[in-house]
Amino acid sequence: MNEVKKLSLAISIVMMLVMLIPTTVHAAGVGTGVTLTGGGGDKPLVLAKWETPDASPGKVVPPTQIAPPVSYQGTAPIQFWAVVYNNPINGVSQVAVEVYHPALPLLGAAPGEANSWKFQVILTPFNSALADGTISPDEAQAALDQYNAALAAGLVTAHATPYPNNETIPQMLAQGQAYLWYGAYVMEYHQPAGIYKVDCWAKNQAGMDAANDVINYFEYVAVTAFEVDFASVNYGNLNAKGDGSADGVVSGDMIFGNVGGGPTLRNIGNTWFQLQIQQDDMGFNVSQPGNVWNVTFDARIGSLLEYPVGGGTNTIFDPAFFKGPTSPDAAKWTTLPGVIHLCNTWKIDLSIHVVKFTGSAYSGTMWFKALTVPFDGLQIDHPGGS
Repeated sequence: MNEVKKLSLAISIVMMLVMLIPTTVHAAGVGTGVTLTGGGGDKPLVLAKWETPDASPGKVVPPTQIAPPVSYQGTAPIQFWAVVYNNPINGVSQVAVEVYHPALPLLGAAPGEANSWKFQVILTPFNSALADGTISPDEAQAALDQYNAALAAGLVTAHATPYPNNETIPQMLAQGQAYLWYGAYVMEYHQPAGIYKVDCWAKNQAGMDAANDVINYFEYVAVTAFEVDFASVNYGNLNAKGDGSADGVVSGDMIFGNVGGGPTLRNIGNTWFQLQIQQDDMGFNVSQPGNVWNVTFDARIGSLLEYPVGGGTNTIFDPAFFKGPTSPDAAKWTTLPGVIHLCNTWKIDLSIHVVKFTGSAYSGTMWFKALTVPFDGLQIDHPGGS
């Protein structure tokens, strides 16, 4: 009886297997379709973008800080990167970025060009990929490495879902469904500091624009800086007047680096500034009563006919302290009238007024410093000479 039950059970299992075969292995039908558009394929899609080099790692708003060169006629490199999808990937015909002047720069209203178009950069496939219409494994890996490094540095601005930058985009790069595009530009030393908008777009071979743009921003870091073409100021041999006083003047010129010429300064930063000055008493000391300085100074930027914005007048100032300190006094700067705009070159006139003296030779130290001034109105160009 038990053997019969066992046999019956075995038979029933075999029958169940036989019955399952036609229900689990079957043909599934799905629809197919294609649209021919002359070679361009689907609309391209900008998945992500960023800029390099980043001068301030760890600062994430905006993602990339570009450091100015802080040198006369210097330039700062900037690279633009974009990840673009298209089906097929070789259907992308053009990728570009449009860069706009700062709308709200760090230092106030942009100098007359707020939010206006500045320049365009046409991007090309990174490492010259797609030249043969395909992406090799090595090219895909190189693009993925660049993307992962930028992502880790916090530089990437990605398109909205369904393409999260830490999941789908790396897969699409690795599989050759998307690729990295690259372009380079240089920021001139006198371009205004501030936050620049960058709009990236793409187009396929059928002339279809991308289904989206990706907009991000980079910061051209504000640096206030100037340089002068003199290392010392010698007022020369002064003749005493009948009252025992003496005056001396050192006149500047508008040609920076002019051999035998007078003092000149030029703006090599990317902000406006005013020049500040202070001087020790060169050993002339004071007279009593009242601790009256035995020497005073004055300075002026520009000429009698041409001044920097808001300037041009002589400014008289007392010594900041007695001779001896090797560094300026932070509380005793005299600010000269006149705002030095971007890429401006100006002369400096310097004078000494000796009220009383007892010796024959005096020496001291003069210091200069730049006071950053917010952009306010139109940029006034005054390149001077070099």
